[in-house]
Amino acid sequence: MSFRWCADTLPIRATSAGGGDSTVKDLLAFANAVTSNKLLDAEHTKLLTTGKVEMGGATMKYAYGFMESIEDGRRCFGHGGGAPGMNGQLTICDNGYTIVVLANFDPPAATLIEQFVLARLPIK
Repeated sequence: MSFRWCADTLPIRATSAGGGDSTVKDLLAFANAVTSNKLLDAEHTKLLTTGKVEMGGATMKYAYGFMESIEDGRRCFGHGGGAPGMNGQLTICDNGYTIVVLANFDPPAATLIEQFVLARLPIK
């Protein structure tokens, strides 16, 4: 793996499409607020996080801003993204686990770590 300076490609301030600023603590607080229905009531939380559009297979669907996957009976939803020099992944599973990974590396650094952890979590 080679490292390169890419500060010149980073946005000046937080923006959508790869320029968001957050911390693991903030993303975990957001995930907890979503799952405890503090942001929306239970009906609208389910609507927000339930996949509607198939994304290349029966196990992955796109919801309203979240990707939903159901594998081995385990339902998870979340979102990730990145750009040169930054990558993040938030995954919230119905079995009570939340995975938050932020990396100062190009994609798919955070996604690879998220997949490694997810594969080792209990199903139920």
